[in-house]
Amino acid sequence: MSKIKAFVMALLLFSFTVYGLHIYSVQAIALDNNAFSTWPNKAKFNSPEAIRANLNKHSIVVFGSSEFEHGQKTIYHPKAMFRDFEFNPMLIGAGYYQCLEHAITLAAVGDSVETKKVVLLLSPSWFRKEGVIDTAFASRFSEGSYIEMLQNGNLSPETKRYIENRTNHLLQVDPATLKRVHIYDRVLTEDKNSLMDGVSYRVYENYLREKDRQSVILQAKLFHLESDQNKGNEDKEIDWSAYMNRAEAQGEKENQNPFYMSPKGFTRAEYKLHGRAVPEKRKVRNCYTVSPEYDDFKCFLDICRQLHIEPLVVALPVNGYYYDYTGFPADTRTKYYENIRALTKEYGVQLIDLSNEEFTKYFFEDGIHLGGKGWVTVNEALYNFYDENKKQPEM
Repeated sequence: MSKIKAFVMALLLFSFTVYGLHIYSVQAIALDNNAFSTWPNKAKFNSPEAIRANLNKHSIVVFGSSEFEHGQKTIYHPKAMFRDFEFNPMLIGAGYYQCLEHAITLAAVGDSVETKKVVLLLSPSWFRKEGVIDTAFASRFSEGSYIEMLQNGNLSPETKRYIENRTNHLLQVDPATLKRVHIYDRVLTEDKNSLMDGVSYRVYENYLREKDRQSVILQAKLFHLESDQNKGNEDKEIDWSAYMNRAEAQGEKENQNPFYMSPKGFTRAEYKLHGRAVPEKRKVRNCYTVSPEYDDFKCFLDICRQLHIEPLVVALPVNGYYYDYTGFPADTRTKYYENIRALTKEYGVQLIDLSNEEFTKYFFEDGIHLGGKGWVTVNEALYNFYDENKKQPEM
């Protein structure tokens, strides 16, 4: 009898502990600071609950990729530039994040974006002939966001079906995850699902939500992110010319190489080129001009329409000095930029076309990632887009 009592007591203590952690995590996940919003961390990206908990009336969700991981120790990165501002750019993305995963995340959190504005930093390298690589997509795929995408009643069946088909195709490299995705699809979009499907779905959904929440809190602790750091912050005027002049002066001092990259970026470029003075010219045809990524991009824009969200597309350029040197045809790049202009015009969305910055000195850290002048240009576009809301009288 005493063993039974001990077991029951242990079970109760365990249950109270789990419940206590759950209650704590629900509250602790709302950090409400720019350090969290500008933090490029996979745990954050995987948790739509964490993203929603840290959105406010000053938030604009900014989707991108590996550029967020570069320049974090400089004064030009959004992490530093907007540290003491009310403006709260919620950065989503790192290496291997592309339009499809961003579309899924947008579908999961879009209804919670109070400003009804998002930004997509569009990278040319996403538009390879094969589109997003299956293993890359699988490594970044968020099951929690996918479930919430399927649950979103404001999305059209056609949009959900497109995402389902693309996801099922790309996840063939990850059979275990694909098996769970099939369950989500059957339960949330199909009439034919078994009792076991329903039970499995509820178990997976609850487990994922709790796991993702705890992962965010643990990672935030490891990176020493504290809560409520935005209290008392105010938006300010920014002297963009001063920032640009500083980036120019720094570039003239440090980036004197044929590609006008940072010293570290130039070292990486030399390594890739194996020290050859003139590399063999690559015959690149249709690269960036024909790609499944275009349809994924259109899916992202379709979701913006269906959720009544205003997108700003920022078409990032490549380092023209470096791309010309490696034999990547300028006419191919030009065709890509034309494709993006045509699509944004078709959808009637704002486009910041930075293709004319290909040969701007000190714009890049390396062949494609933003350097000082690049980040100043992009940050100004983000802040102006956000500032439009502030200039409108509140109803």
